[in-house]
Amino acid sequence: MAENTPFNHPVYEALKGKRFVLASTSPRRLEILNSLGFTDVEIIASNFPEDLDKSQHTPENYVLNTAIAKGRDVFEAIKNKGESVDLILAADTVVEVNGTLFEKPRNREEHFNAIKTCRDSPHPVRAISGVVLLIVKGEGSSMKYTQETFTESTEIIMDKDATDAMIDAYINTGEGSKVAGGFKIQGFGALFMKGVIGDYMNVVGLPFTSTFRTICHGLDVSL
Repeated sequence: MAENTPFNHPVYEALKGKRFVLASTSPRRLEILNSLGFTDVEIIASNFPEDLDKSQHTPENYVLNTAIAKGRDVFEAIKNKGESVDLILAADTVVEVNGTLFEKPRNREEHFNAIKTCRDSPHPVRAISGVVLLIVKGEGSSMKYTQETFTESTEIIMDKDATDAMIDAYINTGEGSKVAGGFKIQGFGALFMKGVIGDYMNVVGLPFTSTFRTICHGLDVSL
């Protein structure tokens, strides 16, 4: 059987020799970037506290403004060190139900209530991501950037028959304690879902196609 041929897209050539930073310590986002063929990615964690007032934002504006703040924080940190960078990608994802945003659960009670609310809600359950790409010009203290942004929403079809005992057993695994909404689609958390409408990878943590297209557009390449 013949081996797969590498995906020959000009974006990879355009990235050669460039410093590409992911402003996140999320292993899922790094894995998605790697799956897109972006394997030379540096991780720098943002110190932005992610404390925007949710009551003053729509869900889409909340995740997008949080992502922008993360990216700018890392940009300023690199600039203050006198270093240079070419691209910075930052993202934020929440699960939203009827206007209520669920991020990473802070305790067991919050974790249980998040999954139960998603299961029982008559309203759509959505994973919403905000993504920003900073395209940087110049070096060191003279660096400036332009930015490309987008938001993406994926509807999650919950399994209404999942029991409270299932939720408790899932919380005991610890699997969903560090993800928005408290359940992982790429793990046992999928037992609470019947499917998704939209980008599966968006539920994992980073929209697949839209991220690729944004990076291509930021580098002014196409195929």
